[in-house]
Amino acid sequence: MSKTLDVLRQQIDILDHNIHDLLMKRGDLVTKIAEEKRKNKIQAVQPAREVMLIRKLLARHKGDIPSEIIVRVWREIVGTLQNKVKVAVCIPYEQTGFVYWDMAKDYFSNVSPLHKVTNPLVALSQVRENEAAFAVLPWPEDDISNPWWGYLLEESGDPGMKIVARLPLGQRVRESRNPEYRALLVARLNYEPTGSDRSFLALDLDEDISRARILERAKTLDLAPLSLHSCSSVKPRRKLHLLEIEGYLDPAGEIQEKLLHSLDDPDGKCICPGGYPVPFIYRNHIEKSSAQ
Repeated sequence: MSKTLDVLRQQIDILDHNIHDLLMKRGDLVTKIAEEKRKNKIQAVQPAREVMLIRKLLARHKGDIPSEIIVRVWREIVGTLQNKVKVAVCIPYEQTGFVYWDMAKDYFSNVSPLHKVTNPLVALSQVRENEAAFAVLPWPEDDISNPWWGYLLEESGDPGMKIVARLPLGQRVRESRNPEYRALLVARLNYEPTGSDRSFLALDLDEDISRARILERAKTLDLAPLSLHSCSSVKPRRKLHLLEIEGYLDPAGEIQEKLLHSLDDPDGKCICPGGYPVPFIYRNHIEKSSAQ
């Protein structure tokens, strides 16, 4: 056997033991932090902080290991140590719905207790009633009857349910800004800034107010619209809209009231139901071989 190979393998063995030691130490620290959070009534899972930590890891990362793998390994470590967090995963379509299950596993880890539901309103109800900490819900679409995000307009409580993340957390450099399969993560958590975010505005408006008018009024308020989804409301002559914009919006800020006032609907409603960190871009991922 090559002596050089034997030396390299010994170095790998030492590194593996060191990694394992560090993981055990990290686990001990996480247990202590969780206890302090419980004592001080601080939310156990903090998606915004976790995203900022991942961004720091990606900024310092170099070498042959793809950045996508770094994120998946780190998420697995974090999710495993949060393995008591129950998650309701909405799988709306039998043929392609399990993509949502896979995205949830990538985010929460393979050992987290995921629970399948087929109706997004059931998933929301479980979060509202504290039967689940998170709900993984399909990305909004147009002309959906009774859309799940419409119920966030009626949210109350502190904190009420908010959109706090987009799944998957990252995407490859050649993918479009809107990959085919996306999901949103909803929880009874505060929507917090990460330094690079996209936010939503949910509106309940008179059906005669056009989409073009909503977009035009948003731009006059220096908002940068990215998408607008519109659905019929259960209320007569009302329409629900979900406006996605670039940047962070404070759910308690004034822009919601200003937009509603500019649309001249005295019976209307406009809230910020949350948003998500701008996805990471994986610039050095593993390509599939031509044989595959």
